[in-house]
Amino acid sequence: MSATAEEELQVLYDNLRQIRLVNYVTLSCTAFLVYDISTNLDREVPLIWRYYRNTNINNEYISWRSRVRRALVQTLFLFGRYYALFYLA
Repeated sequence: MSATAEEELQVLYDNLRQIRLVNYVTLSCTAFLVYDISTNLDREVPLIWRYYRNTNINNEYISWRSRVRRALVQTLFLFGRYYALFYLA
């Protein structure tokens, strides 16, 4: 084998090693996010998922601006919370 072939093989091995390390980091980040989401889900459900029911106990009228604001808060929270998980997976 010539020196060029050995150098090319070394570059290939280095690239494969880097790809494997990136996969390990991605897997560990995904595992951490799943752990974080599962441990905080009990606090998240009453505050975000049932946001309308928290303030509308007596069936009083809620203006459209408040509804839009609540929908925006929920959307931004859910996007910020779960986007990384879907991106990594």
